[in-house]
Amino acid sequence: MKVLEDKKQCTGCEACFNICPTRSITMVEDKEGFKYPKINEETCIKCGLCQKICPILNKVEKKDKVQNPTVIAAWSKNQNTRIDSTSGGIFSELANAIYKQKGYVVGAVYNKEWMVEHCVSNQKEDIEKIRSSKYLQSNINNTYQKIKEKLKDGNIVLMCGAPCQISGLYNYLGKQYDNLYTCDFICRGVNSPKIFKGYISSLEKKYKSKIKKIKFKNKTYGWHNFSTRIDFENGKKYIKGRYLDSYMIGYLKYNAFIRPSCYHCHFKDLPRVADITLADFWGIEDIDPKLDNDKGTSLVLINSEKGKKLFEKVKETVDYTEIKSEKVFKENVCMSKSVEETEARRKVFERIDELSYDELSKLYFPEPGVKEKIKIKIRTSKKYEKFIKPIYKKIKGE
Repeated sequence: MKVLEDKKQCTGCEACFNICPTRSITMVEDKEGFKYPKINEETCIKCGLCQKICPILNKVEKKDKVQNPTVIAAWSKNQNTRIDSTSGGIFSELANAIYKQKGYVVGAVYNKEWMVEHCVSNQKEDIEKIRSSKYLQSNINNTYQKIKEKLKDGNIVLMCGAPCQISGLYNYLGKQYDNLYTCDFICRGVNSPKIFKGYISSLEKKYKSKIKKIKFKNKTYGWHNFSTRIDFENGKKYIKGRYLDSYMIGYLKYNAFIRPSCYHCHFKDLPRVADITLADFWGIEDIDPKLDNDKGTSLVLINSEKGKKLFEKVKETVDYTEIKSEKVFKENVCMSKSVEETEARRKVFERIDELSYDELSKLYFPEPGVKEKIKIKIRTSKKYEKFIKPIYKKIKGE
């Protein structure tokens, strides 16, 4: 028995793992480093629950979600929160609102091996671990089971995850809970933990030290020119901009190590599956320049009455503006469109077990050459953003 006949459709949401009454399903890592359900035929009782709750086979009902969400540009009034966050720090404010009600926040964190997994937290100090993007697939493990226990006990829960993970949770629960709030994000696709292991291992060798902290979308060079920052135990720091860090080049330019299901994502339509959707508000400078000071602006979609209710609780702690513009989704193309599978991806995973991360990078998602680096330096300068870019857009008629 299989949950899905076509393995490439599986998102790895782990709903099937959580629902199995005989624990006959384990999540097994394949050659590419992604986990898929494996069924023990000896203990499986053929109940079919795994297929009944699979969000690929059974779409989540979205009767409580709206076709035309309220669109908001926002950021936290707390500057430390805003700077330490991926975009404007709105997730942290939502989490704070839940903690104030003695509730639980569920989100992705790094573990001791720098892999990503979901945790269930009722401690406000965990916000720093949960917030910010982590560009590899998070393991859900038995998180859905823990959430159900908290909900049944009457606790308020805020679950933040990829749209497929939120869908998996809803199908696993099988009913609506008034004390559950959900938050997803505009997802470009999840990357291979195996590739990420190679990436951080390579950096540890170069810096001759273990990693102390990882921060994607660090704002050392600003929000628009976000960087990857990694701190090491020996005090050294690695900081490279989005166009120069090999891992982000492989992800953003070459789509070189994204999960197969993400190339044909089933969760990009409206209405959205979650109560609130968060993202970077790319293009906000064209809609209203006053809402972009390069510190990070969040795109917030209010998709349900519950989402509206939750956002009401944070209005005093954020600066926000409702946006009515056709340009809103122009820069956020991943809202409605999946990324394309590339030849680079095929080659990377063909040779993943014979070449090191650095060798794969040089061959299939190489860092830019000297001329391209000069162009990048010009393109990411403050003068380019302020003077050249507006003229270029005007010429193109944008």
